Amino acid sequence: MASNSIADIRKEFEEIDKQVLSLIARRMQLSKNIAGLKRDSGIGVIQPDIWHQQMWQRKSESLQLGVNEAFVVKLFSLIHDESVRLQREALEITL
Repeated sequence: MASNSIADIRKEFEEIDKQVLSLIARRMQLSKNIAGLKRDSGIGVIQPDIWHQQMWQRKSESLQLGVNEAFVVKLFSLIHDESVRLQREALEITL
């Protein structure tokens, strides 16, 4: 989409934001789904080694894409925290 004006750019922001929210909703549904699989496999909700590996990958990807690494760390930390919350909720585990 060619962006020739502020209105055009704002419209593009709106479209991207809708896509981002849709992807986040999809990811959160997967978080709920994985909770039972983890329980059945005897795996804890939080797996620090996996989390650190994924964060390292996101940081590497952020550098390749020219996105601020600190921002990416904050964003994915929030996503991870919500995923953990949903998994615990799905398993009826209270904090």
